[in-house]
Amino acid sequence: MKKDIVIAVVAAVIVLAVAFGLSQLRPNVPGSSSTAASAEREIGKDEKVVMHVNGEPLTDKDFAAFAATVPEQQRAFYTTPAGKRALADEIVRVKALEQEAAKVGLEKDPAIQQQIHMARSQILAGKMLEKLADEKIDEKIRVAYEKEKGNAMSLRHIVIAYQGGAVPPRGGKQAPSEAAAMQKAQSIAARLRGGADFGRTAQAESDDEQSAQNGGTLGPVRPDSLPPNIAAVVTKLQPGQMSDPVKTEFGVHIFKVEQPSLEQLSPMLRQRVRQETAESEIKRLHAGAKVDLDPVFFPPAPATPQQGAPGAPKSQG
Repeated sequence: MKKDIVIAVVAAVIVLAVAFGLSQLRPNVPGSSSTAASAEREIGKDEKVVMHVNGEPLTDKDFAAFAATVPEQQRAFYTTPAGKRALADEIVRVKALEQEAAKVGLEKDPAIQQQIHMARSQILAGKMLEKLADEKIDEKIRVAYEKEKGNAMSLRHIVIAYQGGAVPPRGGKQAPSEAAAMQKAQSIAARLRGGADFGRTAQAESDDEQSAQNGGTLGPVRPDSLPPNIAAVVTKLQPGQMSDPVKTEFGVHIFKVEQPSLEQLSPMLRQRVRQETAESEIKRLHAGAKVDLDPVFFPPAPATPQQGAPGAPKSQG
């Protein structure tokens, strides 16, 4: 496990070295060293220098930038004393290599300058796309919600396990027969129609323990994403309505349909709206770009022969 973490950190900081180096780009001054040039870097008033590598200062924000590249599931480790020291060691390796590259003039290599230039373009393009995708995002989500809420439903269920069903009974108990499970579900349905709270009843009775913890909530769903036998039942229900007990391969269900709230749909809509906005902005900028192509480097593409034209390949019958 420790070896895997070290490998992950090494990979992360090597990747970040490119991005971090972009923020440190300096003009090539004859005789300048990485340490001397880094002294020109302005450190913000809200930053605190937390380490030096051969005299080059790194601040708490620099450290946080390195840590942010670590996979999220491992990030908590690097807030601990041991984790901070481990990441500091990897930063030292990266900065020492960067400084050595500066000493030998590697930054002057045209091929490397081209790679840095392209990396800079990609980073700025990516950040600009994020900025465009997030502009007025909450307003766009509200508009999308008004369009989407009629095509989605918030679904709850109570499941009673039966022998041979996919859902096991809670607490490791023996599952009842199909007939006994249906009888129990019908009794629960009668209580619900008599005014019992669906959420509290799900918490107490449902054998789907994961959804039972949330009052039987399965979350917002689209009917076409459900198994056909379940979709056939729930699509007949209006928001607020409850189904009769229905047997599936999982168990005996009682479904309840509710109108999904903006809060419930927001995570799904946010991802979709950002994607749609990003695609739209890319098309807009691409269409508006003034492009001049060197006709020698970019000769006209050969015309694609049309079916039936002389020289066109014949279709295989």
